[in-house]
Amino acid sequence: MGVSVLLDWLTKVWVVQTIPFGAYFLDDPDRQPIIIFSRFWLVHVGNKGAAWGLGAQQDVKPLLIFLALAVLALIWRWRKPLMRELSYGQLAFGLFVGGTLGNVLDRLFGDHVIDFIDIHLPYYRFPAFNIADSCICVGVGLYLFMSYREDSLRREAMASHAGEDNIKR
Repeated sequence: MGVSVLLDWLTKVWVVQTIPFGAYFLDDPDRQPIIIFSRFWLVHVGNKGAAWGLGAQQDVKPLLIFLALAVLALIWRWRKPLMRELSYGQLAFGLFVGGTLGNVLDRLFGDHVIDFIDIHLPYYRFPAFNIADSCICVGVGLYLFMSYREDSLRREAMASHAGEDNIKR
């Protein structure tokens, strides 16, 4: 968790110091993104809303902070049984919690969440995101994958034992 928050914070500090705010398109010579590859750019934009800028036109900052903290409280409350079930549960939850805290800190101490990773897919420009967003997605994905895997192993174990009780009467 701490590594996620620290890496997110360090990269955002670097972006703020290196890339002018609003650097997203190539048409402004004063605010140019950094092009790593043709499909991978580093930009500097702010997101006042939720994922993909949802709600950015309204003042949703207090609501988003409350929801994030409520989700973190619920995860904290149920962390032991959930993490005990999965072999990589702590890693998954650490990534999720660290990513969530990274974006909450942006909202608490700034006007918006700083996004800077810009991926260009064929025929689609994916919305810019940051390390915290990546940690959240990887953490949730890992948790879902491990949950499915553990459930499959449980079902296999139950199926292998089904009908094998040889009780003589």
